[in-house]
Amino acid sequence: IDTIVICGVDRDLLITTSQHTLVKEGKAIKRGVQILRQTTGIDNIIMASPENLMQDAGLSGAEVRVVDPVYPASLPHLIMRDLLGRVVPAGKSCEDLGVAFISVEAVASLGKAFTEGRIPVYKRFNVIKKDGTSALVSARVGTPVRDIFATFDISVNEKDRIIFGGPMTGASIYSENHPIQPDTDALMIQDHKDLALVSDYPCINCGECIPICPAKIQVNMLVRFLEAGKYQEAADEYDLYSCIECGLCSFICVSRIPILQYIKLAKYELGRISTAEETNV
Repeated sequence: IDTIVICGVDRDLLITTSQHTLVKEGKAIKRGVQILRQTTGIDNIIMASPENLMQDAGLSGAEVRVVDPVYPASLPHLIMRDLLGRVVPAGKSCEDLGVAFISVEAVASLGKAFTEGRIPVYKRFNVIKKDGTSALVSARVGTPVRDIFATFDISVNEKDRIIFGGPMTGASIYSENHPIQPDTDALMIQDHKDLALVSDYPCINCGECIPICPAKIQVNMLVRFLEAGKYQEAADEYDLYSCIECGLCSFICVSRIPILQYIKLAKYELGRISTAEETNV
């Protein structure tokens, strides 16, 4: 690793965790950047910041670069392309190209840990309610989701959806006993009456998913292989591993196909097969 990028921008919609940290934790962030330099020996540390917070970001001691506020420009693969001018090849990670990403909150926690002599055990995150409003809260890592909902007087009804993360890239959980984790940036609940419908209706080849894809994947063809369970063919012929999992294709899909979920499943299954083959060699 020769470059560290600190994400002062939030990865999903309706989340303000990183921006709040950038404004409120300036001293801790600056100390965290110093610790990163001392422990890693890496001088090239970049702060990715929205334009309106450049002044706050500049206090960190890291080189500041502006990220487009329009989603999904804050995702690591697009920061690599737009800020560093380096395209991550399909099947490779940012780390493979020598770049490591870390959240600004993690850097602030690092600074606090060294300054105060104890490990921070509280996590800041957004609670996104059923009406779409968002509140920024802090809770001890390990706190059950039910306690967070109880604090906000949020009732969970049959078929409501609980999501860790934002509306575009978040993942559903199935129990209110699930704990807040160190990487939890948002806790979202959707009323079952407002859930976007998904279906197994076939692709109508409208082509809306192609121009919106930041990775320029021919999604309308890719999804046909994924629906048929032909994951290896999807990887070989239609750039499965080029997908950065932004979720825009699922959002725009006229047929309401859960394309992002198909893609994640395909990557998981191919990874599982590859692991099994390496184990048996």
